[in-house]
Amino acid sequence: MSFLLWLESTSIGTFVREGQSLLAYPTFIVVHTIGLSIVVGISGAMGARLAGLAPTIPLAPLKKLFPIIWFGFVLNLISGSGLAMASAAKTVPNPFFLTKIFAVIVAVTILRVLQVRIFRDPDVDNKPLAPMGRMLGISLLALWMIATIAGRLIGYSVDLISPI
Repeated sequence: MSFLLWLESTSIGTFVREGQSLLAYPTFIVVHTIGLSIVVGISGAMGARLAGLAPTIPLAPLKKLFPIIWFGFVLNLISGSGLAMASAAKTVPNPFFLTKIFAVIVAVTILRVLQVRIFRDPDVDNKPLAPMGRMLGISLLALWMIATIAGRLIGYSVDLISPI
């Protein structure tokens, strides 16, 4: 617990939480929302295609979007860290936060597997998609839904759940 209180007392935690500048909390939350839109939007389209929900979307061109996904992920990592530091003692032990982080880690792992396994084949559109690809697509959609819902619930539950 003392580590979480220390995180809150750092200059970044204090700035995000108490800063009067638009560069404080408002910027961190906007950047986090933009990063979320990029990552979940693009990978959601990939997941829908792999799950069979959008069979007319070609897979091969989606490979070019991975650098954009990783850029969005870095935005989220940086902005999310600042937001978590602002109220670490209440946020980090929160079950919704832990659920969100777990879902994000698994979803990002799936994205990396897709990038190196499914999308490495330049002829991916002309080959039948393995059942694993469909399962990964469904999992990706479910994980982003869980992460998004859990992320929204963090703010509503932070005062209801006592820190450890």
